[in-house]
Amino acid sequence: MGTLEIIEKLELIYISYGYTIVFLSSLIEITPMGWSIPGGTLLAAGGFFAYSGKLSLLGVLVFSWFGAWMTFIFAYLLGSKVGYSLVKKLKQEENAERAKGLLEKHGGVILTTSMMANLLRFWVAFVAGAEDYSFLKFLFYSGGASLTWSSLMVVVGYLAGSERVHLESTLARLGVGAWILFFLLAVVIYWRAKKEFHHYKEGVR
Repeated sequence: MGTLEIIEKLELIYISYGYTIVFLSSLIEITPMGWSIPGGTLLAAGGFFAYSGKLSLLGVLVFSWFGAWMTFIFAYLLGSKVGYSLVKKLKQEENAERAKGLLEKHGGVILTTSMMANLLRFWVAFVAGAEDYSFLKFLFYSGGASLTWSSLMVVVGYLAGSERVHLESTLARLGVGAWILFFLLAVVIYWRAKKEFHHYKEGVR
């Protein structure tokens, strides 16, 4: 199967299930299990295929935003309900302590930058709930952070979609070389996932 055929098959999948894919991808990406999927890549793919008009760009943006935001809200509510007992059970004291320090020092604003800290972003929201941080402020900051992050991923993919003709033409010319590029990309994704999983295991020990 050629690379262009793969792109076409992926497009058909996104046309049918794209909104569900980006919603679940962004939702899982924010959890402590975010290392298990290339969430940002899947969101970017949604933006890429939205450029053709067969998938709504606004729909991709909204569903990817809500996915991330729902995880933040869930983490907050979980923290307010169970407190630090879950942290101790999962042996996440170190991450929770770091998140607590950031929250105390920067307040809810830290949520807007914690999106880049894969292992901390969930725990910042969790600690906000455990510490009874203002829910309205939390909604504002977490909503803004989720929207900014998801929009960035989707827009990058959308811009790539504007160059789809050139991309497909290049892939067609590359032939076997295109498969090599895909292989290297898969290796990078696998390496990132393995690294995240290693950090996660270190955290739960």
